[in-house]
Amino acid sequence: MSKGTTKRDRKEKFKIRVEFPDYTGEQVEAATDNTYMLPDVGEEATINYDGKVVTINVNMLNDIRKLGFGNYGSVMLAEVKDHPEIKMAVKRLGLIPSTNNLADYTATTDLKTIRAVGSCNFPHVIKFYAGLIDKRESQVVICMEACETSMEKFYTTMHKIKETKHLDILLKRMINHIVDALQFLKSKGILHRDVKPSNILVKQNPVIFKICDFGISGQLTNSVAHTMMKGTQVYLAPERIDAAQAPEGYGIRSDMWALGLSTLEITAGQHPFAKMNAIGIMSTIMTWMPEPPTILSTELQQLIICLLRIKQAERPATYDEIQASPAMKSLPVDITNGESEMVKSVLANIPVIPEDY
Repeated sequence: MSKGTTKRDRKEKFKIRVEFPDYTGEQVEAATDNTYMLPDVGEEATINYDGKVVTINVNMLNDIRKLGFGNYGSVMLAEVKDHPEIKMAVKRLGLIPSTNNLADYTATTDLKTIRAVGSCNFPHVIKFYAGLIDKRESQVVICMEACETSMEKFYTTMHKIKETKHLDILLKRMINHIVDALQFLKSKGILHRDVKPSNILVKQNPVIFKICDFGISGQLTNSVAHTMMKGTQVYLAPERIDAAQAPEGYGIRSDMWALGLSTLEITAGQHPFAKMNAIGIMSTIMTWMPEPPTILSTELQQLIICLLRIKQAERPATYDEIQASPAMKSLPVDITNGESEMVKSVLANIPVIPEDY
């Protein structure tokens, strides 16, 4: 800093301007100072929780325990003051983007998208209750449906206690539900772009899988997106690493790749490219032949291989093709006792995240 810089100069440099787009399509003028321009989002909101209408603010949210965390924020299980029956997952995101943000995750995108898709009561997309602003902490607070755990935590414990007897049918159920969710997002012109085990949540009664975390989702134009490297690197499809493979952009087949890779990871207990960077992954997958573990049925192995074809044109063209595959056709309509017992057993053994972790 130069000797001529004053305190006033430094204060001016750190003024905060935060603009949230109004999802109704109305124009929003840019902020001219450090005030918050947040259409539809304020310090309080009225929610409908299982038919009960309550107005809440951030001071009414009492944390119970930590559900998850990442580079972009934390998620707590919280209950509403004077309404202990109302329990939600509460995600807190900084209004100022992180400097260590390789995926270009933003609170704006997360809130904008979850408001659009999480308010529709679609069974396999996490439910949205409210968005709030915590001005004191300079945070966006997103109140969502609480689920038991993520598939990342689930499979870690599953392998630790060796509870894999009904894994094949459970993974078919997961694929069925998540493909249903991705199909719904596509109908809204949205590509998730960050499908991975930590963004697939599971509920117990009944067993159901839901997609979450829309911070790097993108808009589809004529079923195509163009921004290449957004997302978690080890789950990026080849055409999202090497632009030459997708000169006209990429689409839903990139999320199919990530779902296939996630399924393989859950089965094996580890990601096949966990210690590689994008260059290492690209050089490896050009000749990679995925070998799903034989613990899985032949039809599920074949589906995983189909989702992980290097050339995007060789993967299923639509989500309906996945749902029509032999693996999905073999899935019973109703949740089986084996699935329910397996989920119950694994959930009972997942350790609680320490408060100071």
